[in-house]
Amino acid sequence: MKRFLSICLLIVLVFQTVAQPSGYRSGGLYTLTSLSNILPGAIQITTPHHFRIMQNVTLEPNDTLLLEADDEYILVDNGVSITILGSLQTQERTQPLLIQGDATQSNYFDMFIEDAGFSTLSKIHVQYCQRITLINTPVLIDSCEFDHFSNHVISYMNCHPVIQNSYFHDNQACALQSAVNADGCPTISNNVFYNNVLGNANTPQINIGPGTTDTIRIIGNRIEGVASNMSGGIGIMNMSNQNVTKVLLKDNVIINNRYGYTQNGTRISADIVNNQFIDNNLEVTPNNGGSGISIYGSDTTCAAKLRHNLITGNLWGVTAIYYHHVDMGTVEDPGYNVLYNNGNNGVEYELYNNANSNMDAVGNYWGCDNEAAAEAVIFHQVDNPSYGLVSFQPIYVIEPEIMGFDFLMENNPEALFTYGDMFGEITDDDSIFFYVGCVIPDLRHIYPTITKPLYVTVTPDEAEAQDFLGDYINYNVLYTAATPHQSTRTYVVHVIIGGDVPENELTKINLTPNPVTQGYFTIDNPTDEEFAWTMLTTDGKTVMNGMVTPGIQNINTNHLQKGIYIITFQYKKQFLTKKLIIQ
Repeated sequence: MKRFLSICLLIVLVFQTVAQPSGYRSGGLYTLTSLSNILPGAIQITTPHHFRIMQNVTLEPNDTLLLEADDEYILVDNGVSITILGSLQTQERTQPLLIQGDATQSNYFDMFIEDAGFSTLSKIHVQYCQRITLINTPVLIDSCEFDHFSNHVISYMNCHPVIQNSYFHDNQACALQSAVNADGCPTISNNVFYNNVLGNANTPQINIGPGTTDTIRIIGNRIEGVASNMSGGIGIMNMSNQNVTKVLLKDNVIINNRYGYTQNGTRISADIVNNQFIDNNLEVTPNNGGSGISIYGSDTTCAAKLRHNLITGNLWGVTAIYYHHVDMGTVEDPGYNVLYNNGNNGVEYELYNNANSNMDAVGNYWGCDNEAAAEAVIFHQVDNPSYGLVSFQPIYVIEPEIMGFDFLMENNPEALFTYGDMFGEITDDDSIFFYVGCVIPDLRHIYPTITKPLYVTVTPDEAEAQDFLGDYINYNVLYTAATPHQSTRTYVVHVIIGGDVPENELTKINLTPNPVTQGYFTIDNPTDEEFAWTMLTTDGKTVMNGMVTPGIQNINTNHLQKGIYIITFQYKKQFLTKKLIIQ
């Protein structure tokens, strides 16, 4: 309440300074240039398109401030507050507008957007500011940069800001924060959070309180720590036992923090899908943190569902503490989470169920290929009768295999391909054959396209060009596939010269339309054969599979995200790989 009253007092005082000048009218559209004419003591034009704000400025409830496309620079004096009660808009621009405090002073400026209409900050670079506070205001922040803040960068209360395509770095406190008793469901997507919390406080880079009936969406971000061994990646907290907090955490890379993701309290329901939690191990005392994912529940309404996550290099893989309801996979819906090389003090801890709640964790990879080895890295009722039981069998086994190996013209524009795209034939004895006729292609310095299971590495990888055939010399190149537990398999690539090139029935298959724009594509199989097919993401995750029967089949893609997919067809020992784009 004290903070709220101080904000109100500031606003009242500022009203007294800006409501009187000649030329001012309520409900107007203003630019920095026009405000400099109305408030010359507060805003000055220093050079063309450069401004200085020297006193507190408030935009009243029905006013709009437009930051114009040719505005280049705003210097804000020490201790100044900018309060937006109307609407803040930014014109489309090619270069960012730099808003900068006085770096020589410690008392940087503040910005408040409160009880305002829809506002946008687009291509704005803010430096040397105390904080930006959003209260009861719809705001879009897009393609902005925030650095060298002395406090948390953006805090919100009772609103649902959209923050996307932006860069938060080198700030003293967290990048995003909400009060523990404030409602809000932000959408945080495709941002980079790097080296924040330089003050080394015990707080994550994204620190969020309870949500509302909507969902907190944290999607496609990179959250990376550097210097602070007290700073975590993402924290969600609901201690009020009132609101239900729903979270979608998807497609993020959370790396090199004190911990990756933690949720604490009650009435939280999180879907944690397809994220990477890597090397979150900056905590110096493992008993105090260092988990890739930590679920700390005040009761079993603290729930989390984990699917398709990579969790590696942390002090602990997944920790479940006190009460919780954690679903890491069931027989009907396997988890496909990949956990390996998590541990501390010489002991590997992939999952630690430090609670009396039971847990399903079926269909995950635990850095090994057998259930006895998985049991050794899962700590639960078997290890301590006071813990809940973890049901983890059957496990997900990753095989060291190459599923497709092709020479594609689009990846080798300078090569001489006699037959167009060339598709390798993989045999049971781990050989990969390419057949060429009497016209010999030049297959030197070729980048292959390799299809493999998720989290299998291939050495050399497809980004390294190799010589496969030149001047009638077959180089018989070796490729080794390896799993995270270092099970390996080596393939030999042979180019067979002479004779007829065997016809690959799969090359007759057509995919239309490509790109996909209407929610489906068609597989046209003009042959009399049935082919197996698999659709994968570019990182090797299977999203669909089945059989291609003769004729035409329509495949629904409405459940898939936009992007590039790889479709692999197999017939006997023949393989064909095609790229499909969904728009």
